[in-house]
Amino acid sequence: MKMWRLLWKNLWRNKRRALLTGSSVAVSLFLLSSLAIVYVALGKPIEGAENAPIVMVRRAAGIALPLPASYQAKIEAVPGVVAVCKVNWFGGYWKDPSNQFSNFAVDAETVFDVQMASKIPPDQLQAFKSERVAAVAGRGLIEKYHWKIGDRITLLGSPYGITPELILRGIFTGGPDDSLFFQWDYLNEAMGRLNFTGMYWVRVNPTEVAPRVGQAIDQMFRNTDAETKTESLSAFLLGFVSMLGNVRGIILMVGCAVTFAILLIVANTMAMSIRERIAEAAVMRSLGFRAAHILGLFVGESLFLTMGGAVVGVGGAKILYDLLALRRIGQFIPADMRMRPETVLFCFALAIGMGLLASGLPAYRASRLNIAQALRFVG
Repeated sequence: MKMWRLLWKNLWRNKRRALLTGSSVAVSLFLLSSLAIVYVALGKPIEGAENAPIVMVRRAAGIALPLPASYQAKIEAVPGVVAVCKVNWFGGYWKDPSNQFSNFAVDAETVFDVQMASKIPPDQLQAFKSERVAAVAGRGLIEKYHWKIGDRITLLGSPYGITPELILRGIFTGGPDDSLFFQWDYLNEAMGRLNFTGMYWVRVNPTEVAPRVGQAIDQMFRNTDAETKTESLSAFLLGFVSMLGNVRGIILMVGCAVTFAILLIVANTMAMSIRERIAEAAVMRSLGFRAAHILGLFVGESLFLTMGGAVVGVGGAKILYDLLALRRIGQFIPADMRMRPETVLFCFALAIGMGLLASGLPAYRASRLNIAQALRFVG
């Protein structure tokens, strides 16, 4: 207990230096945590997506090319397929171009059979199915734009060149709750019944059969005018992320630079502190303190600085990003930007590692220095 009190007093011996160093570490770790959040989100856009019982069927030649609507019945006949939903990304906005969000034309009859994570009251689902101009929106959108059941929502600026005027008939929770769905039949009629769809969402059961189902679907349409590529939800999302280029590599390089900067800050502070107290350490050893005690005091101060900065910086990043609940980068790239437990553990482990590296060598030398030489040392 006495050692802890001594460590604490030594840490605050120079309050200004301790506060400035701790603040620098906190700001740097906040930045590092932000980079780590983006890095993890780009590598795993939605946690658990790799185990989701959903596969995405798109045109093999490119996601921008459509598939025939007649494929739905054939896909439904594949063993292991539970439900199939036609989906067209619409790309409209509400009132102002700044009000961008995900909006899709979907098969009203099957969309919530595929998106089992999304929950909607039965009466609202029935209203969505029975009215051609009906739309349903996720709870996230409802809260953001203060919509309510019965509101008229006009989607503008779509590349399809049409302006659907929709009536909100339902609110769903879970799943992509920052999205709006309206009827695929409505879009198909407005486009002159072209009977094409952008992709298919396919639910399989059990999840383990997803690779086999994907192979069966792609084999079925091989050598046709519209060959398919079936991907897991995780692979599909990572395909969108890849459009950004090697962003993860850039984030990794910036993160390494930030880590090195934190290490220099703490190492410089601890080197100054230890150098100033070489003679004091010699006096302590002459009074009976062991070399291990001196080493522990110096290293402990460094760990207090880095861990204190981690509590403020990493903790602040977690609170901020959890409150913001960002779910995508721009309009197209899905990414859950909340801080995940493994990211928190990584940042704290990094703080401990930097604390040990920054003080380890100078603290070891100070603790092993000959007492007579240390007493004559001038810092």
